[in-house]
Amino acid sequence: MKTIFLIATDSIRALLHQRLLLGLMLASLALTIFFSITMSSARKNITKSFSDDQMTNNSFMGTNQMSEVDRRKFRESMESASTTLQAMFYQVASFGGSIVALFIFSTAVASEIRKGTIRLTLSKPVSRTQFLLGKYLGGVVVMAAFALLTSLAILIFAQTQSLELSPVIKWAPWLMFCRQLMLGSLAMLLSLFMHPIIASVLAFVAGNGFYSSPNPLYFILPSYKDFNVFFQVLQGSLLNVKDVACLSLYAADFVVIMLLLALWRFRTKELV
Repeated sequence: MKTIFLIATDSIRALLHQRLLLGLMLASLALTIFFSITMSSARKNITKSFSDDQMTNNSFMGTNQMSEVDRRKFRESMESASTTLQAMFYQVASFGGSIVALFIFSTAVASEIRKGTIRLTLSKPVSRTQFLLGKYLGGVVVMAAFALLTSLAILIFAQTQSLELSPVIKWAPWLMFCRQLMLGSLAMLLSLFMHPIIASVLAFVAGNGFYSSPNPLYFILPSYKDFNVFFQVLQGSLLNVKDVACLSLYAADFVVIMLLLALWRFRTKELV
């Protein structure tokens, strides 16, 4: 176990020194900030437009006060805009996290094999199982930090925009984290058979969301869509602890199966 932790620590250190990974994270952060500014401007325009319309109507009716119906419409309009802002903000952050996860896990072992540095590591008292698990654990730690930053970003975004958080948004970072680990474990497995870029693309699209229940692929491919709370936030639906627990167990089962297959492939793979 100590060896796995040492490899994970070294993997984290190496990841933090990769310019491409840092570039992806910065690009994701920049996209999120750009989206926040754009959505904030759109929200202000909606508020201004609604206020201007009401002033015009009030001038026509000879009154300076909003009626109860107008106030209710204004509240509903603001609630709808708030929900849309949160859902879109989450979607942008989730997509950026998925790209980062695919990059980390698809290259974790494949890059070491391609560069030949893995042979030096395995010449020490390190087994292939310890090496692969250590690499995966390092990626998990980085993605956990990314999920934490996303949680903070959502809170800061809600505070700066004076938004009341949707009830389902509190589960969003955790479910996003589970989805990214599923993507990562599949990408790591596929990267042992093919180029990391191809492995990443296949892992990203290999979900059953493109198929309906009569299609056999619906029951074979993993389900990513259940971990995306975008539509739940828009619809204002709720997620209870039981739902989140079931999804977490599903993700854990999938990750374990992918890691077992990756270990089997890695043990039999010839290292060039």
